[in-house]
Amino acid sequence: MYGSDCIKRAIVCNNASVPPPPPPPPKHYEAFRDVCTRPLALLPLSSVTAHSTPLAGHRTKSTCKETQFFPEILELFKGNEEYMAEMANENPGLLATLATEGQKPPFMLVDCSDSRVNEQGIFSAKPGTMFTAGNIANQFDEADLNSNAVLSFAVGTLKVKHVVVMGHYGCGGVAASMVTSSTASPADIAVNTWIQPIRQIYLSSTRPEIAEHRRNNLLVAATTPDLHDPTFRALVEENVKANVQKIANSLIIRSHYASIVANSSSAGDIFIHGWVYDVENGKVSDLDVSVGPPGRAVPPSPFPVLKTH
Repeated sequence: MYGSDCIKRAIVCNNASVPPPPPPPPKHYEAFRDVCTRPLALLPLSSVTAHSTPLAGHRTKSTCKETQFFPEILELFKGNEEYMAEMANENPGLLATLATEGQKPPFMLVDCSDSRVNEQGIFSAKPGTMFTAGNIANQFDEADLNSNAVLSFAVGTLKVKHVVVMGHYGCGGVAASMVTSSTASPADIAVNTWIQPIRQIYLSSTRPEIAEHRRNNLLVAATTPDLHDPTFRALVEENVKANVQKIANSLIIRSHYASIVANSSSAGDIFIHGWVYDVENGKVSDLDVSVGPPGRAVPPSPFPVLKTH
């Protein structure tokens, strides 16, 4: 399948300009461009497999009875059977239409990877409604290629109307940012690096609940907060607000807004919202920090508005 020589191909990224010119790109975009334009060498398959990790085991032809299945996987199988039956009964043809015509979701949702946060379940949303980008503690990092690629695809290709950052009370990533890690394992280092922006919010926020907690724990190591801890809940909310602003100030959104202003058109308007989900009762609240294109009023939210300090 592969020759003895490496196969090289160049991937060229085209950056379309929009009038008026958007602000100059951040320095990290130069690194992205270098990656995009660097020749890609495909190694012969033999050289790849020679350095692969041996398989821990292999699956033989199954003659298992139901009691021999992994019970947790069996539950997923049964759930999939129920899902197919439900879709065929309540939304006949929807999946086939999405498969042939593609997706046109009105929402991009930046939420948490937490298993308690089930986007489609929370909103009783049908497939094709939300383009999701879940990660630990619903972060958007403009220096992260994945974050930029997802936002770019949502804005430029899918033409979403809303970008929603949805945090949740009881978030483990936010809780971890309030305490000092006791180990230096690779896993802890990775997580702590990822949640460092939240820790910066904790260390610098002037919100009363957070500032008081910070003062009280100057000399005493903070413990993992309780679900109803006012500081914990406040930090969840402030983290959502910060990421709404990060998205609004990203080069992708600023360029899009500049194009809208230049064309004097409301076509392609994108609004960015900050919501918080309560894992204890399923309630979603609006933090009243929505952002829209310059000169565009943001309509009121049907969700209960949570006024914060």
